[in-house]
Amino acid sequence: MNKENNYYKIHDIVSIKSEIPLFELEYFACKMLDNPDMIIKRENKIASGFRLRRSIIDDEYLSSNTIKYSEHFGPLGSQFKIKFSHPIEISINYLIARSRHVLYVNLVEPILRFMLISKGYILLHSACLSIDGHAILMSAPPDTGKTTTVLKCVKEGFHFLSDDMTIIRLPNIALCFPKPMTISSHTFETAVSVAEDTSNKSGLKLRSKVHSKGGRKFMRDLSKHNVPIFTFNTVGQMLIKPPKYRINEISKSFKVEEKSVVNKLCFLQTEGEEVVDIDKSRALEKAIENSDDAFLFPPYSELLEYIKIDGKSAHELLEEEKNMLKKLLSGLTCLELKSESKSWNKMIKLIVQE
Repeated sequence: MNKENNYYKIHDIVSIKSEIPLFELEYFACKMLDNPDMIIKRENKIASGFRLRRSIIDDEYLSSNTIKYSEHFGPLGSQFKIKFSHPIEISINYLIARSRHVLYVNLVEPILRFMLISKGYILLHSACLSIDGHAILMSAPPDTGKTTTVLKCVKEGFHFLSDDMTIIRLPNIALCFPKPMTISSHTFETAVSVAEDTSNKSGLKLRSKVHSKGGRKFMRDLSKHNVPIFTFNTVGQMLIKPPKYRINEISKSFKVEEKSVVNKLCFLQTEGEEVVDIDKSRALEKAIENSDDAFLFPPYSELLEYIKIDGKSAHELLEEEKNMLKKLLSGLTCLELKSESKSWNKMIKLIVQE
């Protein structure tokens, strides 16, 4: 285990100090920084004893805004502790520390979302591409085909800002958030150039199947029962790592654009074959639905009741996010791109020419 600290500064908005490298935030890696907003560390003893159920242990919450999470196997399973202070402190046990993807996706990113809201930004579940100084946001449920569309568009001349999450600064500025992309075997075959190095394709079909929409649905259904789901998820992703690739690993010619002005938000749909305008209220509903869908896996729902940042609860912050989204959408063209053939890249090329 790497005991050296790792530092990340996300667009001078949020800074993180972590004992565990955060692969997803590698783009924002920096040298030592003062006064981080979040500290992540490994702690050998967080909670003790076997339990009948997974749960938040909130004995310290009222006195110090600190919660602990533990599952059936006690210290042998996944455990963490969060202190909602400044800086926010996330302590994890050895098991979570060995599964860095789970650490980031299931703990760090949900908290990061609320930290960004508190600072007046939106972490929107969307891809973002730009061309000629104007950005298009693309929103869709997982495994729709968004990543394949992004790669096709980038190969056709679009600039890349993000594939999964985009940071929005009002009134309409998109800031890049270039996490590694989840590349399925299908995406590899249809959107990654055969001229590129394919040595990393080993085991891709198995990894894609495990981390597919079906695999995630199975885990979500399982999480509704009294099982140590966070432990299962942690161990599973240690054994079969997600098929993650940086944009420059897919093609060295792909470049990241730092920021761009947004003028369109497109929702990808798999029925029909047309482009239709949608009203702002429906666009708001779909944007919130798709964003929430990205954070549903446990322990997110348990954490919601305890999150408090700068004196505001998670529910108050989500209301602020909704109001910011309304302001964003008021200045955008909102569209549904319907395509059974998943030819959204062709639709997007036509849209930008209008």
